[in-house]
Amino acid sequence: MNTRVVTRVAPALRQANTGFLIARLAEASFGRGSLDPFIAGDEFSMAYPVFAPHPHAGFSAVTWMFEDGDGAFTNRDTFSAERSVQIEPGAIHWTAAGRGMLHEEVPTIPGRAAHGIQLFVDLPRTQKQAPPAAHHASAADIPVVAHDRARVRVVVGAHHGTRAVITTPTEVTLLDVSMDAGGKLAHTAPADHNVLVWVRRGSVKLNDSVVSTHSIARLAPTTEAHRDQLVLEGLDPKSELVIMHGRPLGQPILAHGPFVGATPEELRAYVERYQRGEMGSLEPSFSR
Repeated sequence: MNTRVVTRVAPALRQANTGFLIARLAEASFGRGSLDPFIAGDEFSMAYPVFAPHPHAGFSAVTWMFEDGDGAFTNRDTFSAERSVQIEPGAIHWTAAGRGMLHEEVPTIPGRAAHGIQLFVDLPRTQKQAPPAAHHASAADIPVVAHDRARVRVVVGAHHGTRAVITTPTEVTLLDVSMDAGGKLAHTAPADHNVLVWVRRGSVKLNDSVVSTHSIARLAPTTEAHRDQLVLEGLDPKSELVIMHGRPLGQPILAHGPFVGATPEELRAYVERYQRGEMGSLEPSFSR
């Protein structure tokens, strides 16, 4: 069995603000190009508003809630018809910012913590100037695949022939996995994908490696023609983890604040559009 290369880091939730804990996944943890098409990710627990309305352009901002959160987020933006949507525990809200938009995400009920992962996912060059778009799936819409003492929620992409209800502009798979001790499952990922297995609780055996709480295993792409299979086994009474993988876009990633372009000219155009007010305006829903 080909396990590819496995490396580990250990992000742990830390206090960043009142009622706000965060654990950051950054490219620097693994090396340049190691996360592509993912740019960065944060596990968070947020009980009170932290971020005022802010712009994004050139990538997707993904809010993926875990089922164990007490609270929901209210998402407001400048482009969707609804203007406001609830992101409850177990739901996902994928915002492909394209040429630019503003949004705000705050706990729906202050004091009730929402728990999840915020992912930044690069957009293909052909999508970086597209109109912004939102893709949403409620907790009830996300399909579940049962295994031997293991359960997989198919949030984005596919697993064992079961496909998620939303499609996204970047080819990725996001799976929310829970396992009991001795639970087993296999998942197939294309050999040319970057694969991340993020263990939030407990520990699992991944192929021939043990990955423990607050650790991330990265499986690098290979040049082999076959598809790689990940084999997981639960080692603790209860383990919670996520599997994320995607095909690298292999394009430059240039960042300027909340904007991500492939060229300096593209970045400059985003800044100018924002300064001209072409991404809209959004008043804060809370006062600091």
